[in-house]
Amino acid sequence: MFTSQHTKHTAAAWVALSLLLSAKAVCFAQSEGEKASYETTSMTVVVKESDSGQPISHASITLTFSEPGGTMRLGKPKKITYNAKTDAQGRCKFTDINKGAINLVVTDREHQTYGKDLELNQDNQVFEVKLKKPQPLV
Repeated sequence: MFTSQHTKHTAAAWVALSLLLSAKAVCFAQSEGEKASYETTSMTVVVKESDSGQPISHASITLTFSEPGGTMRLGKPKKITYNAKTDAQGRCKFTDINKGAINLVVTDREHQTYGKDLELNQDNQVFEVKLKKPQPLV
């Protein structure tokens, strides 16, 4: 037959398992809630030559932002990066991206690199970037 010691261990194991499953359910609910709290929007980057104002096609755009870390990531932020190229009118549209702090880097083989931290807080924001020609070496 079972001893009272065995019964105590079995009961303790069930309590521990119940607590563990409850904690997992809370973490899942929090992570699901965190995903739902992100507000998304669209943004457009327009790249032009600084002297002439002409659009720069095929400029490379890198957009980076951090998604706050949730309980499932142990509080560590997740870096998200988008890469794209401008069209013939020097435009590039990003859709369904999170609002907040972003880092924008624009490069083109015939121009100086542009980099800036920006705040994406409105819907359909347009950021105009003017690239300069490289400075001659002396």
